[in-house]
Amino acid sequence: MAARPLHKMGTLARLTGLSPILLRAWERRYDLLRPERTAGGHRLYTEDDLRLLRRVQELLGQGRSIGEVAALGREALLRDASPPVRTRAPDVAAGAVGWREDLVQAAVEIDARAADRALDEAFAALSPDRALVDVVEPALREVGALWAAGRCSVAGEHLVSSAVTGRLLRLLEAASAQANGGPAAVCACFPDELHALGALNVAYWLARRGHRVTWLGAALPFEDLDRACERVGPEAVFLSVSRAALLEAHTPGLVALVRRRREVRFHVGGAASPEANGALAAVDVSVVPVRSFGELTPQLFASAPKRRGRR
Repeated sequence: MAARPLHKMGTLARLTGLSPILLRAWERRYDLLRPERTAGGHRLYTEDDLRLLRRVQELLGQGRSIGEVAALGREALLRDASPPVRTRAPDVAAGAVGWREDLVQAAVEIDARAADRALDEAFAALSPDRALVDVVEPALREVGALWAAGRCSVAGEHLVSSAVTGRLLRLLEAASAQANGGPAAVCACFPDELHALGALNVAYWLARRGHRVTWLGAALPFEDLDRACERVGPEAVFLSVSRAALLEAHTPGLVALVRRRREVRFHVGGAASPEANGALAAVDVSVVPVRSFGELTPQLFASAPKRRGRR
C-alpha cells in the first residue's frame, strides 16, 4: 500500500495561501487540524488536513466566520456535509474594503505585522484569486498613489510589496505544482527593471490557468533570457517594464532577441508598455492587455502570430 502523503507546515501554507501563524492559531483554538508528529516533534499534516482547509476557505468565502465554521466540527467539514450556507456577500465585500484599508495603513505606518495580519485575514476569508483582485491589487494601486503624492515612504511601499511578493511566490509554487501539460511560459522583467511584482502577478495567473511557468525575476539581461529560452523552450515570454526610458534603452536588444527566437511569442506589459511601438510591432511583439490581475487569460498565447523557424 502506498504511503499517505504528509505535508510540512510550509507546504500546507503554500498550498492554501494561508500563513503558518494563522494555521497554528486555527489548530490551537479550534482543533481543526490534527497533524501527526515525527520522532523529533515536528508536525506533519495529512491530505485530510489539506481538504479540510480548502473547505474552510470555501465557507469563509461565503461569509461565515471562522468560529461558525469551526463549530461544524472536523468530521462534518471533511464529509462536506454541512447544511446549506446563507451567503453574506455584503459582509465579505465590507471585509475586503477593510483589509485594503488595513494594508494601505500598514504601508503608511511601516507596520509589518499589520500588513501580514491584513493579508492573513483576506486570504483566510476569500479564495486566493478573489483576495488578489479585491484586496491586494487595489491596495497596491493606492499605496503607489500615496507614494507619488509624498504621503507614503519608499520604506512603506517596499514593506507591503515584499509581503505581497512572499504570498504570491507561495501561490505560484502551489499553482505550478498542479500545472501539468500546459504551454510553457517564461515571465521576467526588462534589464535594469527592479519592480518585479507585476511580472510575478502575471506568472501566478498563468500558472493558475495551467501553464508551466518559469519565473526569472527582476532585471534579467536579455542574453540570459536567450539562454533560458534555449533550455526551457517556452511558447511565450512575458516581460514587464515600468519606465519608458528602460523600454527605449532596451528595445534594440529585445528586437535582436526576438529575431533569434522566432519560435517564441513575446509580450511586453507594465506601466511603460506602449500602445504602439514600430520597432516591436515589426517583429510581432505584442502588448499584454492587462489592467487587472483577473483579466489575464490563456488567449494571450494566441494574441501574436505564431513564428516558425529563425532568420
